[in-house]
Amino acid sequence: MKQLIPLLLVLGYSLAFAQASNCYSIKDSDRKNYCLAMSHQQATYCYSIHSGDDKNYCLAQVHSQRTYCYSIHQGDLKNQCLGLIK
Repeated sequence: MKQLIPLLLVLGYSLAFAQASNCYSIKDSDRKNYCLAMSHQQATYCYSIHSGDDKNYCLAQVHSQRTYCYSIHQGDLKNQCLGLIK
């Protein structure tokens, strides 16, 4: 299963400014849903992400709540999440 972790580590918060119309051209469904969640700021797209860690990362960003970060198992992603969410 493809994970968003490499994409998230490289792009970080920059997808938050993506335009929704560009998201629809992304073929990987997890990446597409992450992009849509960030562009619309809607958690419903996060729930369609298959990877639990990536789903929690997405939810933490959309809701601006660190509690989701603590549910992330992958250490680097968890620390990135905690660093982004104040």
